[in-house]
Amino acid sequence: MKIINFLDLYSSIEESHDLVNNWSLLFPELQFILKLGDPENNIYLPLLLNLAVRNLENQEIYCQIGVNYVSSLMGALLNNPDSIAYVVDSFYEKDESQSYESSVEILDALNFSNQVFLCDQEPEEFLLELREVEFENQIGVCFYDWKTDYRSVLNSLLLINSFLSDQALIIVNDANHASVQQAIWDFIAATPECQVELELLPQTDEPLLFEDRIFIISRDINRTFNYQTVALLNHRQPQVIQRISQLHQFDKLLNKIYQEAVDFHQNEKFNEAENKYQEFIDFNPNHLEAWMNLGKLYYQIENYQASLHASYKLIALTPQRFDGYYQLGQCFEKLNQVEQAIAAYEKTIALKPDYLDAYNNLGNLLTQQGQFAEAETVYRQAIKINPNHFGSYLNLGNLFLLQNQFQFAKATYQKGLRIIPDQPDILHNLALTDEIEKNPIPYYRSFGDRLYELGNYEGAITEYQKILNLQAGDVDLYEKLNHCYWQLNQPNDAIDILKIGTKIYPDFAPLHFTLIMNLLYQGRTEEAVKQAELASEYLPKDYTFTLLKHLIVPMLYHSVEEINNYRERFNQGLQNLIATTDLNDPETLEQSFLGMGRFTNFYLGYQARNVVEEQRIYGHFLYQIMSKKYPQWVQTLTLPPVEDKIRVGYVSSYLHCYSGSLWLIGWLRYANRDQFEIYAYYTGNSPDPVTEKFRQYSHKFYHIPNNLEAVAEQIIKDQLHILVYPEIGMNPPTMELAALRLAPIQCTAWGHPVTSGLPTIDYFLSSQLMEPENAQKHYSEALILLPNIGVAYPKPQDIPPLVKTRLDYNLPEDTVIYLCCQAPFKYLPQYDYILPEIAIKVPNAKFLFFRGTLLNDRLNQAFSNYGLNYQDYCLHRKVDERFDYLMLNQLSDVFLDTFTWSGGNTSLEAIACYLPIVTCPGEFMRGRHADSFLKMMGLTETIAKNEAEYIEIAVKLGLDSIWRETISQQMGERQNLLFDDQVCVTALEEFYQAVTKARLS
Repeated sequence: MKIINFLDLYSSIEESHDLVNNWSLLFPELQFILKLGDPENNIYLPLLLNLAVRNLENQEIYCQIGVNYVSSLMGALLNNPDSIAYVVDSFYEKDESQSYESSVEILDALNFSNQVFLCDQEPEEFLLELREVEFENQIGVCFYDWKTDYRSVLNSLLLINSFLSDQALIIVNDANHASVQQAIWDFIAATPECQVELELLPQTDEPLLFEDRIFIISRDINRTFNYQTVALLNHRQPQVIQRISQLHQFDKLLNKIYQEAVDFHQNEKFNEAENKYQEFIDFNPNHLEAWMNLGKLYYQIENYQASLHASYKLIALTPQRFDGYYQLGQCFEKLNQVEQAIAAYEKTIALKPDYLDAYNNLGNLLTQQGQFAEAETVYRQAIKINPNHFGSYLNLGNLFLLQNQFQFAKATYQKGLRIIPDQPDILHNLALTDEIEKNPIPYYRSFGDRLYELGNYEGAITEYQKILNLQAGDVDLYEKLNHCYWQLNQPNDAIDILKIGTKIYPDFAPLHFTLIMNLLYQGRTEEAVKQAELASEYLPKDYTFTLLKHLIVPMLYHSVEEINNYRERFNQGLQNLIATTDLNDPETLEQSFLGMGRFTNFYLGYQARNVVEEQRIYGHFLYQIMSKKYPQWVQTLTLPPVEDKIRVGYVSSYLHCYSGSLWLIGWLRYANRDQFEIYAYYTGNSPDPVTEKFRQYSHKFYHIPNNLEAVAEQIIKDQLHILVYPEIGMNPPTMELAALRLAPIQCTAWGHPVTSGLPTIDYFLSSQLMEPENAQKHYSEALILLPNIGVAYPKPQDIPPLVKTRLDYNLPEDTVIYLCCQAPFKYLPQYDYILPEIAIKVPNAKFLFFRGTLLNDRLNQAFSNYGLNYQDYCLHRKVDERFDYLMLNQLSDVFLDTFTWSGGNTSLEAIACYLPIVTCPGEFMRGRHADSFLKMMGLTETIAKNEAEYIEIAVKLGLDSIWRETISQQMGERQNLLFDDQVCVTALEEFYQAVTKARLS
C-alpha cells in the first residue's frame, strides 16, 4: 500500500477546500453511487475509500468488514477495475434492501461481480477460518464498518492484522462510540507497527462530508515503536474500562440467577425455574447446562416442542455431547415421531456406547415397530454392557412374550429376578406370561391395536392374524385389517379380508360399503355390482346399497363398449330407482335421504359424453327427496334489500388444501370489501393453512363439519343474497345441501366441471377460454362466462429449487420423460394407443405415472399391439410428499395432458415448473383446462387439433431438446399473464351486482 501517496493526495484535496463545492465535478461517477441507498447522502466515505484503493500495490486486495451501505463498497471499486475485494457481513441479519441477494443484484448491475468475493458469514468466524487456509493475497486496505461493541472491534482488528501487507491502511467507521475508540487504542498499544494517521471528526455543518468519526490507521512492518505511554494512557475511555471491570460482578449475578433456576427446578416450581433459566440464557446463550436443564424442564411439563428446541441448541453448541441426542430421542418418542427417535437414540449410543437407558429405549421403539430381531440385538448389547441391570432382562423377556416364546420369556424374567428377587414388574410379567399362555387373544389384540395406532401396519397385521388363526374377529378387526392392507398398497388382500368379514357379519353395512368402494377403486366393477346386489339382499332397507345396485359406473373402463354399456345401465337403473322409491313413506324417505348422503354420481362425467339429461333427472330426484325431507328449505326466497353490501356465501367441504378448491382463494382474496361481504361455510373436517387463508379472506367464517341441518340454518340466518357452491358432485352431503333453496340466487362453479342438474342451482360460473361454442347445451344452469380462465389462481409459492436428480428417484438419466400424472379414471381406453405411438418414434421415451398402476393391463395390451413391452416404457412412482411431486415435474421433459378431461391444478403446477404441456381440447369444458391456460399465456404451439397432431407434438418435444427448452423458457417468462388474474374477479363481482339488481327491480 502506497501510504505516503494516499496521505499526500488526501491532504491536497482537503487543503484545497474544493471537495464540498466541486466534488461532483472532480468525481462525477460518485453521483450515481450515492443513489444506491446511503440515506445520509455521505460523499466522504466513498471518496476516501476510492482514494485508498487507487494506491494499492500489485497483488494487494481491498477487504471490507460490514456493509452498512453498499455505496461505500461501490465507491471503493469505482474506476479501479483491477482491484479485488473481499467483503464479509452477516447479511442474514439485515432487512431485504440490504440482503445478500440484493447486494449481488447491485454488483451484477454495475459489473462488479468479477471483482468482489461476497461472503454471508459472521466476520469473526470468517477471519478465524481464513487463518486455516493458505491465503496468498495480502490486504492493502481494510475498511471496518461492522459492530461497535468493544470486543467485536478489537478482535476484528487483531485478527485482520495478520493478513495485512507490510504497509497497509485500516479505516474504521462509526468511531463516535467510546467502545470503538478504546478498542482502537488497545489495538494500537498491542501492535507497535500500527499508528493513527488521521482522526476525522464529524462535520455536522457540512452534511455532504460525514457524520461519524473515522480513524485511519497505518501499518508499517518496519515500525517498532508508535506512542509514548502517556499518549496511550491519555486516550483511555474511563467509562468503557469501568464497565469491563464490572463484568466480574455481573458474572456473580448471573451465577446467582442460575442457581435460583436450579433450586426452583428441583422444587418443581416450573414457571419460576423457566423464567430464571431464560433470564440467564439471555445473557449467557452458550451455557451448556442451562440449555440441558431447560430441555429437561420442558420435557417434565410435557412441552415437547420447546424441549426439542433446547436440545437442538445444546447439540449445536456441543455436537459430541450424548445427552442432547438422548433428550431429542425422548421428545420425538413423546411426539410419536418414531423414526426420528430411533435415529436420536442410535446417535446417543454412538457417542456413549455404555449408556443403558438409550439401549433400552431404542429396543422398546424397535419392538413397537415390529422389528423384533433388531430389538433383541439391542437388548442383548445392553445386557453385555451391564449384566446386573434388571431392566434389560425385563425388556428382553417382554420381547419374547410378544412373539409367543413363552419359555424364553420366563427364563429371561428369572434372570432378572436373580438380580432383584422381589422386583414387582418382573413378578407381574411372569404371572402375565402364564395367563397369556392360556388365553393369548386379548394380548394379541392389545398389542395389534398399539401397532395400528403407531402406523406399523405390518406388525398390526401379524398380531391380528394370530387372532384369526384362533377364532373369527369382531367387525372392528376386519375394518382395521382392511385399512392396514390398503395403507401398505395391498388392495387385493384388503378386498379378500373384507369378503371374509361380510360373510361373517352380513348385516354390518360399513363392511359391505367399504368392500364395494375398494372393488370400484381397483377397476373390478362387475364384482362391485354383485357385492352391492348382495348387500341389498342382506340390508334391503339401506338405500345406500339400492343406489349402488342401480347406479354404479366404473371408475376405470377396460373398453369403449364398456362405457356404452354402463351408461345405458345407469339410465335404466335411474328410471327404475325413481319408479320404485315411494317418498311418501316416511321410512323410505329417511333411508333415501341417508343413502343420498353417502353416494354421488361423480364418475358419470368421465364417460366423455354430454350428461346434462342424466344429471337433470338425477338432480330432480334428489330435489324431490330433499323437498320432502326439508319442505321449509325449498321455498322461493325473496332477495333481501342491499342496504350496504351484497352478501355472498361460499359453502364447501373442501376449504383446505385440495385441488377442487385451491382456485377459489383468488375470488375471496381479491374481493371488493367495500361492496361485498364474504361468508364462508366449511363443512369438511381437515383444516390446514389453506383453511386459514379462507378464514382470513372472509367477513364471517363458519366451520360446521358433518351437520347438514346446522349449516342450512346458519346460511338462512345470514340472509345471503348469493350462495355459491364451488363444486357440486364430489361430496354427497354438499350435493344434498345444494338441492335446497338457501339463498335467492344460487350458483356453482368448475371445482367439479360438470353441470349439477339441480333445479335449485341458477347459474354455472365458467370461463370464456374454456368453454366451446354452444356450451349452454351442456348445462342445466344458466352459463356465465367469466373472462380468461375465470379464476385468479394463486401462483404456487412452494416450487423448490432443483436440488435432486433423476437418480434420486431411480429414473434413467438418458431418456425423455413424459409425465402422466392424472388420476386413473381420466384415462379412457380409446386413447391408450397414443403412448406406444409416441414410443415408436421416441425410442428412449419413458412414461412416468404417479397413480397409474391400475392401467397396467390396458397399457400391456396397447403396447403389445405395437410389438412393444410396456414395462420397457412405463414407470410408476409413489409420490407422497408435495416436494417430490414438484421435483419430479421439474425433472420431467414433457407433460402429457389427458383427453376429454384435462388436468386443472396439475397443469397449472406444471406451468409453474416450466414443464411443456401437450394438450388437445375436448368437446366439453372439463376437457379444455390446459388448453385455456396455454392460450392465456399465448403459448399455442403445443395445443393439438386432434389425436394425430397430439402425437406429432409430443414426438417433436421429445426429439427436439432446443424447442423443448424454448417452450420451457417462454412458460417462465409469461407466467404473470396466467396467475393471480384479477380481471375475472372484477367481472364476477359485476355479475353479482347485475343479477342482484335485476332481482330487486
